[in-house]
Amino acid sequence: MIHKQVVNHRQIAWLVGSLLMTGMMISFLRSVVQVAKMDSWFSQILPACYALLVAYVLSELVRAYPGKNLFEIMFIICGKWFGGFINCLILFYIWVILALDIKGAADFLHISLLPETPLEIILLVFVLLLMYYGKTSLEVAARVNEIFFPAYFIMCLLLYFLLMNEYSIERLEPILSTSLDRITISNLLPIGVYGDILLFGAFLHASSEPRLLFTAMKHGIMIACFTTTLTVLILLGVMGYVIAGRLNFPIYILVQQIHLTDFLDRVEMILFSLWFPAFSIKVIVAYLAFLVGVGSFGGQLHYNTYNAPTGCFMVVTSLLAFPKVSDINQFISYSFPLLVVLFQVPLLLFLFIVARRKKREEGQALIPRGTKLHRFYRMMVWGGVFSIAGCFLTILVGDLLRDKSPAAGIATAIAYIVFLVIGVLTSYGEMQALNHGKQRLGRPKQQGSFRQ
Repeated sequence: MIHKQVVNHRQIAWLVGSLLMTGMMISFLRSVVQVAKMDSWFSQILPACYALLVAYVLSELVRAYPGKNLFEIMFIICGKWFGGFINCLILFYIWVILALDIKGAADFLHISLLPETPLEIILLVFVLLLMYYGKTSLEVAARVNEIFFPAYFIMCLLLYFLLMNEYSIERLEPILSTSLDRITISNLLPIGVYGDILLFGAFLHASSEPRLLFTAMKHGIMIACFTTTLTVLILLGVMGYVIAGRLNFPIYILVQQIHLTDFLDRVEMILFSLWFPAFSIKVIVAYLAFLVGVGSFGGQLHYNTYNAPTGCFMVVTSLLAFPKVSDINQFISYSFPLLVVLFQVPLLLFLFIVARRKKREEGQALIPRGTKLHRFYRMMVWGGVFSIAGCFLTILVGDLLRDKSPAAGIATAIAYIVFLVIGVLTSYGEMQALNHGKQRLGRPKQQGSFRQ
C-alpha cells in the first residue's frame, strides 16, 4: 500500500532541535566541562556550523534528486554493489547512534530512577516503544514531538529562574580565561552529537523545497546551540566546573537542586516527564531511519516487515556493545567525534560534488527578487551570518584580553549570548519568509508527499 505523509517546516525544525538537544543531556556534557572548565559553555558554536554544512549538503541532494532518500541516492550514484556497501556503512553508523542512545537511556533510568528493576527489562521496554513507532512513520513522530518539544524548550529556558537562588556568577569567572586550545577541543567533542543530523538523509523524500528544508534545519540547529549553551551556563553557575566534571548525570543532579517550596522538592520528576518523551522522539527518528535503510535493500514499499527482527537485534547488540556507563561516556565524548569526521566528511564531500554537477532545471523562486519579502529574507540571511561570525569574534577577542576586568568578562559573555539570540531569531525569520513565499505561489501547504 502506498500512502502519503506530510511533514512541514516547523515540524522539521523542532525535530532537528529535539534530535540535537536531548542527546547531550544524559552524560555527554561532563566531558566538555572537564576539557574547557568554566568556559565550556562556549563549546557549541563550531559543531553548530558543522551541522549547518551537513544540512546544506542534504538540501542540495533534495534539489538534485527530488523524491529520493539518501539510501536510494547512493544506489543511483554508485550502483547496486558499491552503493550497497556504502549504505551498509551508513546503517552501521545509525546502529552506533541507536546503541548509544538505547543503552545510555536504560543505564540512566536504572541508576537514577529504577535501581531495583533489571537493566535488561528497562532496555526491552524501551525498544518495545521504538517498535510501536516503527509501525508508523516520521509524520507521527513529528506530530508527537510538537507536543513535547515546546514544553521541553521552555523548561530549559526556565531553569535559570528556578535555580536563581543557587546561581553564582563567581563560579564562571574569570570568563574566557581557559586557553583557546582547550576551548577549541571542547568545540570538537560535540561534533559527534551534532552529526546526528545526517539521520534526516533517510527522509529527504519528504521534502519538495530544498531551500525551505535547509532553513528549517538551520532554525532547529540554532535552537539546539542556544539552548545547550544556556543549559551549560546554568550548570556551571550552580555547581562549578569541578563538581559538574565529576558527575555521571550532571543535568539530572542540576535539576534536583530546584526547591520551590518546603513541600515541593521533587521538581525533577516533573521536568523528567518532559525530557524523556522528547528524547524518545530522537531515538524513534534514528530507529525509523535504520528501518528505511534496511528496507532500501529489499525494495519494500513498507519497512514494517523488518520492524520486529530489527527491534530484537537492537536489544541484544545494545547490551553487548556498551556494557558499562563509563564506556558510553568515553565513546560518545572522544571516539564518536572521530568516527563522524572520518565517515561523514568524505561521504558528504562526495555527495556535494555529485549533487552540484548534476544539471537540473531550477523551479520558480519561492520569493521573487525585488519584493519586500525578498529584502526581509536577505536581511535575515545576513543577520544569521553576522550572528555566527560575532560568536567566533567574541571568543577570539576575549582570548586576546586575558587581563580584562570582571566587568569586561561579563560584557563579553553577554555579547556572546546576544549573538546566539540573534541567530535563533534570524533563522526563524528566514524560515517564515520562505514559507510565506511558498504560500503566495499557490503551492500546496504540505512540505512533501512521498511513497514509503
